Amino acid sequence: MKRLTTRLIILILTFSMLAGFALPAQATELKTGIGVVTASSLRLRAKASKDSEILATAVGGDSVVIIREVGDWYLVNYNLEIGYMYKDYVEFNERKNVKLGYAMFDTGCNVRQGPGTESGIVAQAPKGETCFIIGFNCGWYKVSFNGEIGYVRSDLLTLLELPYSNFGSKGNTYKESGSSEKSSSGSKSSRSSGSSSRSSRTSTTNSSSSSAGSSASSNTSETSLGERVAAYAQQFKGYRYVYGGASPSGFDCSGMVYYIYRQFGYNVGRTSTAQYNNGYSHVSRGNLKVGDIVLFERTYTASTPATHSGIYIGNGNFIHAANSRLGVIVSSLDNDYYASRFLCGVRIG
Repeated sequence: MKRLTTRLIILILTFSMLAGFALPAQATELKTGIGVVTASSLRLRAKASKDSEILATAVGGDSVVIIREVGDWYLVNYNLEIGYMYKDYVEFNERKNVKLGYAMFDTGCNVRQGPGTESGIVAQAPKGETCFIIGFNCGWYKVSFNGEIGYVRSDLLTLLELPYSNFGSKGNTYKESGSSEKSSSGSKSSRSSGSSSRSSRTSTTNSSSSSAGSSASSNTSETSLGERVAAYAQQFKGYRYVYGGASPSGFDCSGMVYYIYRQFGYNVGRTSTAQYNNGYSHVSRGNLKVGDIVLFERTYTASTPATHSGIYIGNGNFIHAANSRLGVIVSSLDNDYYASRFLCGVRIG
């Protein structure tokens, strides 16, 4: 009976791949390469078929993470969307230096000196921590983590950002010479590059993001950036909390702040600590303005400067992804818990 069950599972998996149905492409699957789009535009499809639903359209030069080959197609991660691309128009690279942005460790693991389990250990990363991906080598991501450069198996990380070279990405605040937890050193040159990135709006291939961006960039003369950010954030009240989430399908605290500001063309950092260290002005509680990022310390650990974040909406209130029980809610800064842990505000723009 056990043999029959095993054979049935194998047959189902084989049929699914041949039929062009995307099996779940989780972080637990080892990736095979980095692809570069060679056509002027290339569609990402839901199935390995030219007649299937179009999920997004990449432009020439965009990078994709290739998960596996399926007939004439590659199953890929393009701008955090999983789908299929026709492989004749994707250049395959087994090794490539490419800034894929911040990623989260799905489990505690070792960061190694080289792309292999036989290589020495340069650091040990806990589950939920983040690193910055700067390359790919034979199934391993090359990363910067806590100031160290090393390698992590690609099935142990979940991507959190669009590749920095891709159309629509505003990922230009990372400094390789600094810690992987800092989006910017706060220096004059960092602020200058941030200023140039803020001169345009982010374009994404996700339909909900595109519509949000269109709404976000309207009426710019009537209302301030902070007011528009706060108004946009409040539509997510009641949405669910998902650890590591950075989209409307589920947010964690910093993921919600990151996603919302992304719709207005700003990369504020993916983690609370990165949002604290992103080079923008820190403000006291008494000087908060609507739309400021609010940061808290000691909410679950004392080992990092900032451990929780939200967006100030005025009248002493802020909106945030609180926890898995409450989801996205509005809370008061006068609440004893948050009042005693308030770190600072961060003003964007």
